[in-house]
Amino acid sequence: MDVENAAINQKELTSTGQYGVKGTGEVITYDYSYVVYDSITDVIAAVGEAKLLATYQRQTKVDCNNVAREAAKTRNGHSTRVPLTEEQKVERKAARAQDKDMLSKINALTPEQREALGF
Repeated sequence: MDVENAAINQKELTSTGQYGVKGTGEVITYDYSYVVYDSITDVIAAVGEAKLLATYQRQTKVDCNNVAREAAKTRNGHSTRVPLTEEQKVERKAARAQDKDMLSKINALTPEQREALGF
């Protein structure tokens, strides 16, 4: 495929993030948007190989740092993350499966059925 002449398949998505203010506990929300692509070819056509490589390497570094930071915090007794017991993991996995099943049932409803149920 000729990357230079290819149509770039992309779309912009928007989402909402939040953060907590230390000291006050106030939660601040904000909106942001980002572009998603249909294929790696579209990414290369849009940003180029060098930018794609740099972005991948940056994200890999961020991901590895997050894991290493949490491991160091746990090792030093500074982690606020509570490790789950095997029973808790099983319970949460079952709850996620139940939620997923319920969502699929809701998505299968017609608009009229959703309205009647208050969705």
